[in-house]
Amino acid sequence: MMRKVLLLLCFVTLFTVTKAQKYYITNQYLYDLYLMNPAGAGFYKGCYEFSGYYQKQWFGMDQAPTTQILSYQGPLTKSLGLGTYFYNDRNGFYSEMGLQTSLSYEVMFTKKRKRTASMTFGLSFNAEQSAVDQTQLTDGAILDPALTGSKESGWGFNANAGILFKYNEYHAGFSVTNLLPQTNPMYLNSNEPDLTSDIHIHAGTTYKIADRDIYLEPLIMYRRNMLVDSKMDLSVKGFFPTPDPNLSLWGLVSYRRVMDHQFGKSLGLGTTAGVQINNFIVGLEYQLGLTSAQLDYGSSYQLICKYRICKDKSKRSIPCSERNRNKRNKAFKRLKIL
Repeated sequence: MMRKVLLLLCFVTLFTVTKAQKYYITNQYLYDLYLMNPAGAGFYKGCYEFSGYYQKQWFGMDQAPTTQILSYQGPLTKSLGLGTYFYNDRNGFYSEMGLQTSLSYEVMFTKKRKRTASMTFGLSFNAEQSAVDQTQLTDGAILDPALTGSKESGWGFNANAGILFKYNEYHAGFSVTNLLPQTNPMYLNSNEPDLTSDIHIHAGTTYKIADRDIYLEPLIMYRRNMLVDSKMDLSVKGFFPTPDPNLSLWGLVSYRRVMDHQFGKSLGLGTTAGVQINNFIVGLEYQLGLTSAQLDYGSSYQLICKYRICKDKSKRSIPCSERNRNKRNKAFKRLKIL
């Protein structure tokens, strides 16, 4: 019975928040920027990337939250980028599955050897199927008049938009979710809260340590939910070489903080460690929640797998950002020779 009470609380929380915001997807922007900002689709023009994510929380508990995501992104032309993903999420007796496709278009302002600047515009469309099974929530007893004791499901459609400015190795972006009104019949009841949007503001860069093939990618993100709260993430991703040019190590450290209190409040820490073998990447993420509820009920793990097909046909284990820089330098050298 205790487990069902916990699952009921989990269901109520998720039912009132994630029906509008899918943080289990947008929080993966650290690995695929376009999952948060559609203008990031095809961010690296020299690589086609296939990704898979599997997240698991609260080990040992029945119907614990789990999420699976399959993703693809890459360039269509020099200016167009495409990103699309399929996801399946389950939390207790509530489940969601859906598909989203993002298109980006880049406008180049200047393209010189020591200075490149561009603005990218992105738009995404998504379709989702939500379902909740209330038949097993109460053991036959009605605890809440809002619970009908039945099974419900429905389809919904929406759109997101974003822009991304790039200057050399620096980038900054803005995106907003849920541009359309609610269309899922599960949430059209007058007692349901209004569909809200998230605003994301983010900035980052790629930094190579002098005389070493070590690459650091710091990133900051501010998210404002128009109905609930605001949060800030600080993260650093790193790539580290080994004596074998086809093998490198990589890792990520992230810190999340809510910004609505007078002095803020720590929400969580995340760390990821992995290896890159040629163009295959695998990593394991551990998320440590810092609130009292998260500390009591455990943290979560996530498996990340990626495979890249790069235009330069190189099998070396280096970041896509460095491939782009090498490609740009080679192009300018050819122009200089001509």
